[in-house]
Amino acid sequence: MKVKHSEKVISKANSLLMMNYEAEKIYKDAHDIVKDDVLKSIFTELAFERNQFIKALQKETIKLGEEPQRFEGLNKLSRPYHIFWKNLIPSLKKNDLPEIFEQICNIKEWSIDNYNSLLQELNLSLSLCKLLVGQRDLLHSKMNSIKSKETLEV
Repeated sequence: MKVKHSEKVISKANSLLMMNYEAEKIYKDAHDIVKDDVLKSIFTELAFERNQFIKALQKETIKLGEEPQRFEGLNKLSRPYHIFWKNLIPSLKKNDLPEIFEQICNIKEWSIDNYNSLLQELNLSLSLCKLLVGQRDLLHSKMNSIKSKETLEV
């Protein structure tokens, strides 16, 4: 029974790795499209954050005794990735800041939901649980920061 549970946790951890890889790719691609230096900086920071999340999750997966899935050069990306990217491109091309920030928040909400899904699993290792909570809370904090800036600008 424990093996199946472990397989479920590993499967969800790999899904979380994939989601972070996709978010990083969105941010890197967005960086390449925008012309504004401030937006370029924001997307660089967001991509770097996700890259750090990926590295930490890979280390935790190894601690669980598994080889983390690799996604570099992946040709098949998830449906949510394509939806987020399709929704973000027009706002990037128009330099529509409120819409860009809304799309970033949508990506963060998607991410938080995925973190919460893994956190609901029973018997997570303490180190994995702490990592997931820390990453999720950072996403949530930054999302709230973006939303409060949007409110101030309106």
